[in-house]
Amino acid sequence: MVSAIVAILSGLVLLAGVLGNIPEIGPSLAKFAQWLSKFEIVIGLIALVVGLLELLSLEGILLILAGLILSASALRAIPAFGKPLARLGNALDQFRLVIGVIVLIVGILGIISFLFHPLWPGRGKVI
Repeated sequence: MVSAIVAILSGLVLLAGVLGNIPEIGPSLAKFAQWLSKFEIVIGLIALVVGLLELLSLEGILLILAGLILSASALRAIPAFGKPLARLGNALDQFRLVIGVIVLIVGILGIISFLFHPLWPGRGKVI
């Protein structure tokens, strides 16, 4: 559940520049994404940590990619391997929109899956 929320937030920040093109809800989404962009580095670092915790899943790998893109400037401060990570984040920046769309879709599907699948045995049974 946490990874789905982080994926949605990361996707919105990655797509902040193009959300205004969506009819009807675009301006509202763009305004929210621009506000979220103030926290780009924090969201990126959280996405990186959550992605590392879920490394063996598609969502984990996508969160790592999104985290590298969003937190590239902060990764330079890590002493031993910060510069290569920042270079990787800068290289991935050209795929910002594609990764943003995929991360946002995976996050929305994660929320939908959480809402419609049982959390414990017997939740979905009709008595």
